[in-house]
Amino acid sequence: MQILKKHQTPLYIVNRIRQIFFQHQNPEAPWLTRQSIALLDQLIMKTDNGLEFGSGRSTKWLAARCHHLTSVEHDEKWYSLVNKMLIERTNVKYLLRSLNKDNPVLSEYLNPFNDLEDQSIDFVLVDGRIREFVAHLAIQKLKSGGLLIIDNAEYFFPNNYNLSSSIGIKIESIPKEWKEFYNSTIDWRRIWTSDGISATLIFFKV
Repeated sequence: MQILKKHQTPLYIVNRIRQIFFQHQNPEAPWLTRQSIALLDQLIMKTDNGLEFGSGRSTKWLAARCHHLTSVEHDEKWYSLVNKMLIERTNVKYLLRSLNKDNPVLSEYLNPFNDLEDQSIDFVLVDGRIREFVAHLAIQKLKSGGLLIIDNAEYFFPNNYNLSSSIGIKIESIPKEWKEFYNSTIDWRRIWTSDGISATLIFFKV
């Protein structure tokens, strides 16, 4: 007999079924919360230039809604799979960049920021590795009013969601790098979204 884990409450199971059903009904939708997908579908404009860390279904989805997308991936096998999905997409610059496990801040994964002028990007999706460093570097590259989207935000920021992966509501729970980001964006408008499984947080740069 399989024993349910502590977080697998009846509500969690219902939310998980809803999530699976949504993904089945929307096979091209990003692996973000349903509410955030609906919001981004309205917020991202055809004239926007975007940046994405962590590729997948979101890459093709975002590219279909913006002018140009630069997407960064660290996993070679996954890069090869996603690249096949993007063959007909001429507005995507898809980059394979390595991670530096000993000193993440020196990772080639972060180098695409060096090619961008400050305040030149309309949105950044943070959904890959070393998210704290990506999010921090994204701040000065975003235009005023630009979107900074962080998936699985319940891992990194105080929140009231009762999710298995949530760090809770205490600011003291935030790791140093995320605390610096949190303090830098304290005045930014933000929208929390959750499907009962995970959370996606959308920031609006001041």
